[in-house]
Amino acid sequence: MNKKIISFIFIVIISIVAVIFTYNNDFMYKDTIMKITNIKTIKEDVNYNTLGIKEKHYDKELTGIIVNGKNKGSKKTIKYEETYSSIVTDKYRVNDKVFIKNGNIEDLKRDYYVVSLIVISMIFLYLIGKFRGLLAIISAIFNTIIFYFGISLYSRGVNLLFLVLIESIMFTIISIYLSCGRNEKSKSTIISVFISVLILLIMSFIIIKSTNYKGINFNEISFLTIPPEAVILPEFLIGSLGAIMDVAITMSSSISELIEKDNKIKYEALKKSSKEIGKDIMSTMINVLFFTYLSSGLPRFVLALRNGYSLSNYITDNFSLELSRFLIGSIGIVITIPIAFYVSCKIFKRGDA
Repeated sequence: MNKKIISFIFIVIISIVAVIFTYNNDFMYKDTIMKITNIKTIKEDVNYNTLGIKEKHYDKELTGIIVNGKNKGSKKTIKYEETYSSIVTDKYRVNDKVFIKNGNIEDLKRDYYVVSLIVISMIFLYLIGKFRGLLAIISAIFNTIIFYFGISLYSRGVNLLFLVLIESIMFTIISIYLSCGRNEKSKSTIISVFISVLILLIMSFIIIKSTNYKGINFNEISFLTIPPEAVILPEFLIGSLGAIMDVAITMSSSISELIEKDNKIKYEALKKSSKEIGKDIMSTMINVLFFTYLSSGLPRFVLALRNGYSLSNYITDNFSLELSRFLIGSIGIVITIPIAFYVSCKIFKRGDA
């Protein structure tokens, strides 16, 4: 049998085992877990807010079986409230598992759904990217561990911006080497990312200091117990890093391919081709950033409009920070294109160079 087929079957088996284990790992939790067996609607009302907008409100009775702890196997009935919008309540279904505390539902047990999504992602990554697709998952795991370690150091008093700079270097090296291997293309990409991040950080610092944060509303992060200014630069840097890496690797790979196809390609021809590539990826990547930040604020945006906010008020009061992240990220994308081009030209040797 083909080795690729054997590898795929092995991954599928491991994935199925992981999903089944996660669904039945109730014994690993100290909190009481109940599996829902029946849901009954006791009462249904319609509530109105101050603007006259109606919303359905339900009183429900939920019956289930305790699946862990000393009361395992016993039945339990709990009454709970549910709203149509689910702004402050969850919607439960039969066979869902929920955490119980003090006789009330505390939260939904979500690890099964998270693992299922990870498994599906891994299978598709393997089908499309083979072994390198799996390396993308591994790099994400490593980066998550590094990020968690950095947060731990910050809680001990280490400067956040310094930590983010060090982590950005580690994120880049791990992600690029795992996805592309150790070669000239990876070297070009990493150097391009470092230069672009450094320039972007300096530009962001100058812009922020010269404007003194005017036009940015910090309502979104008003819950912080430290000044918002202490996290804004690290936030801009982390938010832009992924897009910068994507542009850098695309430019480096493209230039590498052009030189490999024609080792004697003229500098002007290479520059012209790179400029066209840059134009193509610039527009798409900027739109990726825009829709990413738009989607993060979409729930609050819909809620605000439904409760009488005007579009201009919402953007001024709640979306200015997201807009700032988008603009900084867009600047990072634009400056990375020429930087990646010149770095690649220096690293990749041409016959006429």
